[in-house]
Amino acid sequence: MNYQQFENEIEQFAFEELKCFYTGETPVLFEYFDTPKSGVEFEIIQTEESYVIRGNTSRSLLYGVYKLIEKIEGIVFFDLYLPKKIVAQGITGTYEGNPKFARRGNVFETIDDIPFLKSMLDVGTKNGLNEAFFTFFLWDEVKEVLLPEIRKRGIDVTLGGHSLRYLVAKANGATVSGKSAADGAVNDLIGEETEFTAANAIKNHDFLQDEKAQQAVIQIIVSYCKAEPVIRRISLWPEDVGAKGEDAKLFLTQYIAFTEKLQEALVMANLQVEVEHIVYNAGLSWEMLERKGHQVSSANVLYAYWGRDYSQNFTSQIDQRAWDSLLDWRSATDKQVTVFEYYSDHFMLSELFPLLFNRLAMDTERYKEIGCNGMVNLVVPLHKVAKAQPHMEHYDYQQYQQLNNIVFARSLWEGVETVFYLMSPSMQQLSGKIEGLFAQISQYNATFFPNRVVEAKNSKCKSEVLELLNAMEQLLQQEQIEEPLQQYVEALQQVVNATKLRWEAL
Repeated sequence: MNYQQFENEIEQFAFEELKCFYTGETPVLFEYFDTPKSGVEFEIIQTEESYVIRGNTSRSLLYGVYKLIEKIEGIVFFDLYLPKKIVAQGITGTYEGNPKFARRGNVFETIDDIPFLKSMLDVGTKNGLNEAFFTFFLWDEVKEVLLPEIRKRGIDVTLGGHSLRYLVAKANGATVSGKSAADGAVNDLIGEETEFTAANAIKNHDFLQDEKAQQAVIQIIVSYCKAEPVIRRISLWPEDVGAKGEDAKLFLTQYIAFTEKLQEALVMANLQVEVEHIVYNAGLSWEMLERKGHQVSSANVLYAYWGRDYSQNFTSQIDQRAWDSLLDWRSATDKQVTVFEYYSDHFMLSELFPLLFNRLAMDTERYKEIGCNGMVNLVVPLHKVAKAQPHMEHYDYQQYQQLNNIVFARSLWEGVETVFYLMSPSMQQLSGKIEGLFAQISQYNATFFPNRVVEAKNSKCKSEVLELLNAMEQLLQQEQIEEPLQQYVEALQQVVNATKLRWEAL
C-alpha cells in the first residue's frame, strides 16, 4: 500500500505507525473484508510473500498493525509513555482479533491534563479501546487539542456525564467556562461549594418536569453533535444526587422520557448519534438503579453500580442486589447494555489503590456471559486533598491507574495476555496478594463515603481497619520488588504508613 492509496487519515496513520515500529523486510498489505466478519475485528494472514492485515474498518486495520508489531517485533504498549520489549512470538497461519464487546472505552469527567489525555488515547487505541467519553464541560476545554488525535485513530466520542447544570446554565445564557464546571464537579466529591455550583444549582426533579428547560438543553446537545462527527453517543446523566421519597417514584420514568426526546431530536436532525440512559445508584439510591417494573426505554442502557466490594465477585448482600438489578435490565430490554466500572477511579479506590487484575478478568467474562454489549472504565485523578499531603509527593497516580486500565483494555479481547508479559512469577503472585488485601478498602469507602479509609474519620471501624492496614504493611515488606511494581509498592508503603497514623490518632 503506497501513500496515494490511502482512503482516509486513519489508514494513513496506521501506515505511519507501521513504519515507526516494524523493521522487517516482508511487505505488509492492508485489505478490507469483502463482507464484514461478525465477531472478528481484524485478521493477520502470513503468506509466502507478505503479511496481510484485513479488517472491517479503517480502525480495524490500525488494531491489526499494533498486533502485528507485538507478534513480530515483540513490542507492547503497556506504559503511558514508553513501549516495552518482550519475546516476539511470530505469526503462523492466521491470527484473528476478536473483541468480547463492541464498545470498549475510558470515561474522563474532569481531567484536563492534556499530555495525560493524549497518552491515554494513544495507549488505549494500541490496546484495543475504541471510545473516549467526556463530560460536556471537559470536552469544551480539551476538544481543540484532542480532535486530531481522536480523528486519526477513529475513536468514537461519547458526550454526557454529570453535565446537566452546565448545559442548563448555557441554555439560560450564562457565560460558563468548562474549567469552572470541572472544578465544581471535583469539589462536589467533598461537599465544597464553588462559585459555579452556587450560581447554577439544579434539582433533577425540577428539570425533569420542565419541558421548556429540557427542549433548550436538547437543542444545545444537537448543536454539539452537528459540529463534530466524531460524537457518536450522548449519555447525559442526572445530577449526582439520589432520588428519595416521592421524587423517586417518578424519577426513572421522567428521566427515560427525556432521553427518548433527545434521541428523537437527533434523528430529526439526521444525525447518526445514539442516546443512552444511565442506571446509577447516586447517593446509594436503589430507586435509581433498580427497574422495579418500569417500562424499558427505546434508548440504550448504561449500568453504573457505585459501591462495589471489589474483593468479592458480587457475593456480598448489597452487591448481589446490584447484580440482580443488572440481570433484570439485561433481560428486560433488547437494546444495548454497557457496564460502567471504576477500575481507575482514584477517588472511589483512593490512594490505597488496589490492583484488580483477577477481578477484571472475571468481570469481563461474566458480563460477556450475560449478554452485555460493552464496558467502560472511569478514570478519576488523585484528589487535590491527597496531593497536598507530604507523603504523596512522589505518588504517580497516572502510572498506577494504568496498571488496571491496560489490563481492562486487553481483557476486552479474546485470548489476549495482560500482565504476564511484564511480570515475573513472583510479581504475579504478589499482585494477586495485593489485590486480595487492598481491594477490601472499596467496601469501606462505599460505606463511609465521602470519608474514605484514607481520611480516617469513622471511629466505629477503627480496630478492623487498623487490622487491615497492618496486614497491608506486612505484605508490602518484600525484600525485592521488581518493575513494573517497584515504584507502585513503594508509594503504597508511604500511604499505608500515613493512613495508619491517622487511624491510630482517632
